Amino acid sequence: MEVLRVAVCEDSPEEQNKLLALIEKSGVSAHCTVFASGEDFLANYQAGKYNLIFMDIYMGGISGVETVAAIRRVDENVPVAFATTSTEHTLEGYRLGVLKYIEKPVKEKAVRELLEFARLKQENTPRLNLKIDGRDLGVPFERILYAEQKAHNLILYLTGGEVLQAIERLDIVEPQFEGQGFFRCHKSYLVNLVYIRNFDRRLMVFNMKEGNNVHIRRESLSNARKAYENYLFGKAREADDE
Repeated sequence: MEVLRVAVCEDSPEEQNKLLALIEKSGVSAHCTVFASGEDFLANYQAGKYNLIFMDIYMGGISGVETVAAIRRVDENVPVAFATTSTEHTLEGYRLGVLKYIEKPVKEKAVRELLEFARLKQENTPRLNLKIDGRDLGVPFERILYAEQKAHNLILYLTGGEVLQAIERLDIVEPQFEGQGFFRCHKSYLVNLVYIRNFDRRLMVFNMKEGNNVHIRRESLSNARKAYENYLFGKAREADDE
């Protein structure tokens, strides 16, 4: 079983220690990283880095709400729980996809339930199954920015700058990506629509949210535009339904 990667963003040392003690007491295997401010957290944050974030709302400097808003610009999936003495930010929390409010003083049951949720999400996250360096590895699709075929190697570019390489062919593993929100834009590239910043028809590339460009073959330009526009339309419709 993988160890959960948990972030605790809390400016009170006393509250930090209480929450860390409850996480340890929960029985769920977790590695915790503590931050004393939203600024410190964001300076170290990368999409896909954590399985769960405990976020204090009222901190010196930027608030927990502002911090989570910044997170959501680069990571739509990470579960976030607000730890607070007030629920006055319920509407913002809903808009930002916050999983739960836990009231201070934080209770053991609430912490354990959140950790169990994060563990189940981690276990049930769809993954690309590969053999890398002689061992079987499951890579969460939600962490893959894009895949590139280079000679006999399949290269996966992941959130946070991580890169994985396997002796494999994109044509062979492509069926695993079906239904996961990817688009084959080039014989050498398969792109995750979630991480596209914009579509540049003139340069024939997708500009990615983490800075790279993914090439689009000329014959696929029209379908690439449609795939990206359909993704954006779907996201807008989801927001309207909420």
